[in-house]
Amino acid sequence: MAAPPFGLNYPTVAESIQKITLPVTPLQDRRVWIHAPDSTLNVKMAFQFLYPSSDRIDWASIIWHPCISPSHSFVFWRLMLSMLPTDENLQKRGCTLVSICGLCFNEPESSAHLFLTCDFAVAVWKCISLKLNRVAPLTSVLALLECVPAHCSSQMWDVIVAAIVHTVYCMACP
Repeated sequence: MAAPPFGLNYPTVAESIQKITLPVTPLQDRRVWIHAPDSTLNVKMAFQFLYPSSDRIDWASIIWHPCISPSHSFVFWRLMLSMLPTDENLQKRGCTLVSICGLCFNEPESSAHLFLTCDFAVAVWKCISLKLNRVAPLTSVLALLECVPAHCSSQMWDVIVAAIVHTVYCMACP
């Protein structure tokens, strides 16, 4: 049994296809990128389209602050660069090991799990959020820093950033 014609199933699509005027003489084919001003696609535009830049904060200048211990900033810096020796990163470097989170013993140990989705980490961030009267977004480690309000006093800003960096240090170095 043959399938019914396309136009019967999708009449609006079929109508819009019929409205397309095809040229009588052949035209040279060329690639057109509608997101570019001159319709040409280059690698830079493709990258920017796939990975749009947002107003990114300069996290390095935030964590290297006089009110934060350099050893704590160093651990946070390594976390942001995916250089902490979590089971996930060790396996990427060729180490063969069985991975389990040392905090919840339920999931494989990865940076995202250890600091954001582990039951222990979620409880810690919830406690910190209540104490600082802020909501800690657990989508990424960078999102934790982005939750610091820009309009608060410099002392409160220092306290919130120091709490985030110190919490990450404590979870990484139990």
